[in-house]
Amino acid sequence: MTRASLSRAAGALAALVACASAAPACRSDAGAPAPAPQASEAAAPKPPVDQALPGELAEGAEQAFGLPIPRRMKVRARFADAVFAVGEIPAERVANYVRTRVLAGNVETGPAKTIFSRATVKSAPQRMIRIEVVSRAHISELVVRDETRPPAEQGLSVEERWRRSGLTPDGKVIDPTHLE
Repeated sequence: MTRASLSRAAGALAALVACASAAPACRSDAGAPAPAPQASEAAAPKPPVDQALPGELAEGAEQAFGLPIPRRMKVRARFADAVFAVGEIPAERVANYVRTRVLAGNVETGPAKTIFSRATVKSAPQRMIRIEVVSRAHISELVVRDETRPPAEQGLSVEERWRRSGLTPDGKVIDPTHLE
């Protein structure tokens, strides 16, 4: 094709597109109903990344051993091995929030309490934690306890390990007046 014929074809195509989108009178199917949307268009739109889905709790800025505390909860106490948070949120929603963020060895669910034992946070699996979600009247309490064991001291003999724990190798107390 020559340059002139390409430019005429492009002009005809532009006129056809303009006529099809400009006025219903240009269309031959002006009285026909609009086609049904495709399955991908009919699907519900996804929320923006920074918004929670309906019924879902948003993460807050505070954390407990790697677990983000829900935004609507307040940390009431923080210790070396435990964090306590409370909020006016149904306990079921808090338990579902925790369930999506941890891998638990055991989950016990009851009417007023859900316990996640031997759990690790998916985004920070280096700590072993225990999580309790407790329902108290119109509030929920979230208790996160760090149960990570300290690493064993290297280079100690079996007898030395027993002695440091205050026992003899046969399990007897070394000094009964000094118990920890």
